[in-house]
Amino acid sequence: MDERKRRIDELERSKRECRSSLDTLLENFGENLYSRIEDIPADFDDVLLYRRLQKDIADSTAAIAAVEEQHRRFKELESTIEGKEQEEKERSRELAGIYRKLGKALLDNSAYDDFTSLFKEQADALSSKLDSLESRIGELENKEGGNVFSWIGKGAQGLVLRSFLSKAQENQEQLFRNIGERYSYKDAAETGVSDEASLLCGEVEKMRVISRSASDELSRLRDEKRTISAGFGIDGSPQKQIQNLNNHITQVREERRGLYRNFGSQSTGVKDADITPERKYFIDAIVTAEDGEIIGRAVRLNQSISDNDTAIGKLRASLAIDEEKDKIQKYRRQITDKKERIEQFQKGIADLENEINDCETHIGELQKLL
Repeated sequence: MDERKRRIDELERSKRECRSSLDTLLENFGENLYSRIEDIPADFDDVLLYRRLQKDIADSTAAIAAVEEQHRRFKELESTIEGKEQEEKERSRELAGIYRKLGKALLDNSAYDDFTSLFKEQADALSSKLDSLESRIGELENKEGGNVFSWIGKGAQGLVLRSFLSKAQENQEQLFRNIGERYSYKDAAETGVSDEASLLCGEVEKMRVISRSASDELSRLRDEKRTISAGFGIDGSPQKQIQNLNNHITQVREERRGLYRNFGSQSTGVKDADITPERKYFIDAIVTAEDGEIIGRAVRLNQSISDNDTAIGKLRASLAIDEEKDKIQKYRRQITDKKERIEQFQKGIADLENEINDCETHIGELQKLL
């Protein structure tokens, strides 16, 4: 019995291998046959389904490429926008430096007193304050001698004065920038001279032209980025879209593989009984003599599967018969055991009946003595 079970396992394994080989052969053959009829009119349901599945896969693949391109473009836009924003920050810093130079040039040139008169008082006050602070700091640094406490006091006082000096310098720089920026919006040519201020105004205008062009470009790039981002928001992240499309393609391909196997089965005669005359004529028209070897292999593999099934069926039947025989033997032993127990019970009953009879006889004898 163990040998038969081992043989069944071997046959099952052989059957699985043959089935796998047959499925692969039929699938490849079916795919080959469908490729031969792509331009041939055919109204069979499986051919129409095959063409629809092919288009579905092509459309999904193109959709993946489109999403990947959109994602690539989105990343490219992010990088480009970041670079242009950094360039604009650099221009802003450079422009602030030109404004500072322009403001100082305007204050230093009496030809622009009409414009700078509004700022003279503040500029002079800041200049005086800076001179005073620098003088006091210089006096502290030139003092010599004194004890530890006087050194500590001078150090603390120096730190405070330097803090005031730094703040005053910042205020002066800001004033220069404000003056230069306000003047830069005037027509620099109205002075009728070609001096430092006029040249600086020309630089400002050149940078503003560049900034306006860069701003327009940034606006266009940001609009494109927002449009792409909005599309991602509706359909999900690019990764999710691509994953969904890949999952869909996998499902469609699996359905198409079923078509391939079925068509291969019909074309090799494995499912000959299921084919209508019209279908058989259609298959005969596309199967060539060169396909004979493939058809022969398919028939042999299918026969091997059938032979294995038959052999497995016989072995299982043989095992089942032996199991039934074992059951019969078991039941017969149980019947024999029960019969023996019945005989024992019957003998016990007879003995008990005899005892009863003896007791009744004894009772009768005793009653005679009464």
